[in-house]
Amino acid sequence: MKQGGAIRVIFITGASSGIGEALARHYAAPGRIIGLVGRREDALRAVAEQCRMRGASVVCFPADVRDAVAIQGAASVFLTQAGGIDLVIANAGISRRDDECPGNAGIPREVMATNFLGAVQTLMPFVPAMEDAGSGSLVAISSVAGVRGLPNAGAYCASKAALNIWMESLRVRLRGRVHVMTVCPGFVATAMTASNPFPMPWLLTSDQAATRLELPLEFRLPRITYNGRHLGGEDDQDPEAGIHG
Repeated sequence: MKQGGAIRVIFITGASSGIGEALARHYAAPGRIIGLVGRREDALRAVAEQCRMRGASVVCFPADVRDAVAIQGAASVFLTQAGGIDLVIANAGISRRDDECPGNAGIPREVMATNFLGAVQTLMPFVPAMEDAGSGSLVAISSVAGVRGLPNAGAYCASKAALNIWMESLRVRLRGRVHVMTVCPGFVATAMTASNPFPMPWLLTSDQAATRLELPLEFRLPRITYNGRHLGGEDDQDPEAGIHG
């Protein structure tokens, strides 16, 4: 997808629910080819059917982003079938409270494997094709929680902080050839946040979260942060420039 060009071929992980499901519906339209990845096959195929009813061609890949071989295979199959790629959204993520498993590092390993390594394993297979084409967008759904540590969310915050820094490095590496964008939402109403035992100010619906990517993608911004009140972005030339609404 060159600057100002149309987005036609899209690959989304974590597409069986939440923001990923909303993104799949948002991009579903005649002429579009969408690859959907999710762990729950029945739910994933239900989302795919909704997208087909909107006119999109859909390929489903029931897989876990922690499985590097499965994700590499899905990317390879999708690139061959679709004939290219315009937009990849590494959305799959989990959240676990640190006190759910006290005394060992099981939760940090699990969360990091999904939220950080899963995103890396999603995006990297598409880099060569985008570099060859000199176009396309690589997007990671991170979180404002990646900015600082929060109580009982150390694993989650650390995974998002790692993802933010890795995306920054990838952006510098690919600058001028491929668009790289990090997305940091605030609270979004999903199954993952439904059990949060604390207030969630400026809560967004999944559909609202999905639609807020459209303008930053059009302007090829490198970073955006948003909640139910504000959408802020930066460009590479002026860190103070942004979109507010």
